[in-house]
Amino acid sequence: MAQKNLNYHVMPRRGWLNDPNGLVYFKENYHIFYQADENSMDGSVNKAWGHYATKDFQTYTRHATAVSPDSKYDKNGAYSGSAIIRDDILYVFYTGNVKYEGPYDFIHEGREHNVMRVESRDGITFEHKKCLLRNSDFPKDCTRHVRDPKLFMKDGRYHLILGARLKNDTGCVLEYVSDDLESWKYAHRYVPAKDTGFMIECPDYLQLQGEAFLLCSPQGLKKQGYEFHNVYDCGYYKISNRQLIDYQTLDYGFDFYAAQTFYNADRNILIAWIGMPDNAYIDRYEAWNQTLTMPRSIFFDKRIIQKPIQEILALRTDRKLYTNDFVIGKSCNIEWDADSDFSLQMNAIRCVYRNHKFTLDLSACSCNRQERCITPIEIRHVSVFIDESVLEIFINEGEYTMTSRFYDDEHSLHVTSENIKRFVTYNMRGFNIL
Repeated sequence: MAQKNLNYHVMPRRGWLNDPNGLVYFKENYHIFYQADENSMDGSVNKAWGHYATKDFQTYTRHATAVSPDSKYDKNGAYSGSAIIRDDILYVFYTGNVKYEGPYDFIHEGREHNVMRVESRDGITFEHKKCLLRNSDFPKDCTRHVRDPKLFMKDGRYHLILGARLKNDTGCVLEYVSDDLESWKYAHRYVPAKDTGFMIECPDYLQLQGEAFLLCSPQGLKKQGYEFHNVYDCGYYKISNRQLIDYQTLDYGFDFYAAQTFYNADRNILIAWIGMPDNAYIDRYEAWNQTLTMPRSIFFDKRIIQKPIQEILALRTDRKLYTNDFVIGKSCNIEWDADSDFSLQMNAIRCVYRNHKFTLDLSACSCNRQERCITPIEIRHVSVFIDESVLEIFINEGEYTMTSRFYDDEHSLHVTSENIKRFVTYNMRGFNIL
């Protein structure tokens, strides 16, 4: 069965999508850039930057490709990065990927990861491409994998952080400083106190409720109980004296990676890729492949809390109450309170809460995704968003989330349950794409 277009999740124009990039509020628009490969369904041809803009997160303008790999410093891909504003000009920084021909391992030799910059006065057309940092500018103990520049202001200066893989196969984050966005000086590195993995990707610096955090996607974390079962993780560290401590996973589903936050917005908004690099999943696609999460507001209260932003909740219509089994369209929101163990079946999706363990079971969905669990957990409330083949679960008002793709051949969602007293449901209106 052909996979349907999504209703309230951003899709690529055609071809492939992965990491959100350069999230920024500029010229009265929220700009959502993303890794795009319009000539490939798996991102293997040439990565560029796709581009949506929106004023209200409900109506979107899909713009032409924003950044293309068209120079000797990025000829094999305009990889991930971020955006910052100076003097009413939008500056985009990204990783220029260059791969040499030959029998290289492309980790220790055979590639370049260059810090690139382009600029725009309108947020749509970019020019004045420059290469600002090359591998020779990074510390000598780094491999060729140093990428994903994130820009921010702190103490009156511009700061740039990069995820890095070191030659001893551990990960860290490098920090550079500048006064003009042109000349950059190496300042220091952030090193995980433990659980380093071999690489840190997609770093993002956050200050929430007076504490500093490093949002990132560490690669190579070892399984611990029910944690770190995905190929790679996505989470955050607290920053303490340049050490990264108290790592927490951001999302416990199958598909969540490369989370980033908006620069220059009036609130903290996060978007991630609903996907996972190097996975063994089976995804359905025809004209397009992969998508991004709903925008989520975030704040810190013992852990980072994630909730759909109000503009997304405003898409809900047709509120109904159910006390037993029901059928609903596959663009919907389903909520319920919990005061004891329960189970829920939505077509082939199964959710079970028993003995302080919540299990998302997709083993019957024919997508090579099995089970993901959260334990120990005390569940009070659950809100599930379904969008054709996307599943986003918010537990305890965003204390925990689980994000995944799923696939079935049903046109509607058939919901059955045990020990759930009442459901509140909504249909979800779709985005307008101009």
